[in-house]
Amino acid sequence: MLNHVTYLYGFNLRLAEMLVKDLSPEQMAAQPGGVINHPAWSLGHLVVSADGLGQLLGLESSLPNGWSETFKTGGEPSGDATDYPSKEEILGALEEQHARNTEAVKTLDASRFAEPHPDEGRRKYFPTLGDQVVFMMTSHEMDHLGQIAAWRRAMGLGSATGI
Repeated sequence: MLNHVTYLYGFNLRLAEMLVKDLSPEQMAAQPGGVINHPAWSLGHLVVSADGLGQLLGLESSLPNGWSETFKTGGEPSGDATDYPSKEEILGALEEQHARNTEAVKTLDASRFAEPHPDEGRRKYFPTLGDQVVFMMTSHEMDHLGQIAAWRRAMGLGSATGI
């Protein structure tokens, strides 16, 4: 089962790259028709979330300074591209987080996945560590990648995958 989860985590990374490969720096922060969560914010948020997953798995944070604030959940994304790191920086950071987390998950003692979630507040949604790990590596990422796919259509760009 773990191989399926790590495969999908890698799939998500490749999809993220496809979704933004043709975007200019200005497009990365565009907010067409009131669509606030643009690609720069969505991908940066995935970097911050992946860093949080790494910490849950026992890794030290590796976020650049200021990213936690810029990409925080519930934050108001800016339409100014200069407020964000470049597409290349964001994708590089996402790739780094994916590599760290994939290795951490593969080397984690399997019994740890059945442990109760260490955060009591999150335990009502994710009873076990494994529940949170699988959600973060699959559903959470795909949710935000789906937002970017919808954003592309709002921008009149169409599908990035040809599907």
